[in-house]
Amino acid sequence: MFYASRFLRTTRPAMAGPDVYWIKTVLAELGFLSREALSWEFDTQTEAAVLRFQRMHNLPVDGIVGPSTYRALWTLGGYRVLYDEMSRSQGSTNHYPAAFLQIDGGRCLLHHYVEGRLQTSYPIALGSPNTPTPNGCWHIISREVNPGGFFGTRWLGLSIPFGAYGIHGTDNPESIGKRTTHGCIYMLNPHIEELFDHIQTNTPVVITGPAAAGRMLEPGVLPGRDIQRVQTILHTLQIFSGHPDGRYTPATAAAVASFQKLEGLYISGKVCPYTYEALEKSYDIAMGAVRP
Repeated sequence: MFYASRFLRTTRPAMAGPDVYWIKTVLAELGFLSREALSWEFDTQTEAAVLRFQRMHNLPVDGIVGPSTYRALWTLGGYRVLYDEMSRSQGSTNHYPAAFLQIDGGRCLLHHYVEGRLQTSYPIALGSPNTPTPNGCWHIISREVNPGGFFGTRWLGLSIPFGAYGIHGTDNPESIGKRTTHGCIYMLNPHIEELFDHIQTNTPVVITGPAAAGRMLEPGVLPGRDIQRVQTILHTLQIFSGHPDGRYTPATAAAVASFQKLEGLYISGKVCPYTYEALEKSYDIAMGAVRP
């Protein structure tokens, strides 16, 4: 399984938010972008910097920040940038504070603990089955007030290395209690405003819930929703004309091979993580998806 939160790219209007700012900060730290260009918008300067970074590090050169580019940025500079910032704000100490957050993915709840005692539980929205919120033990790496738009009134960034994920407010309160996001964790704005003042950088966050595991898709595998998802994407891209029935038929394999040829991928007719990533990226672009 791969993750991304959202695929950052040039759009009209421009994609904007703290996730974009993080990417630009790392690119500036690595010398691919001027610090004078730092902003929350994914503009043409950002795209040019991403293209240069991708060429230098043998990544798919498309100017789009997806899981592969996120991972490379994190490994080559993101980790250092974020932790240097935390060190400056916290001095020489590196201990976890008393607060602790647990994300219960099974019930769509966020639990706030202090000194081991439950303070409050909040309803949340989580990633959809196709774009899940990553389970694991993470911590808060950034805090922003009034990020705006999709991000509501507050942002708490998470230390997930394969995408810019966060706990944030939302302009879509109807999503709360559902699994409909692109991987981020949504809260009602009044709730995250209440929580925000009690949470500092380095606060531990444990995310639990239904596990999402990818598998190699090829002829002979058992039918499943993952195959149906691939067929649906290929149908949307007008590459697969059959009915998305969740069976990896020869027609499905042929459509996958056609997609791989179009994307310049190794042509196997099988769906591996690189093909998964390319499929989801193409689907987001085709659907105009920009939410985190």
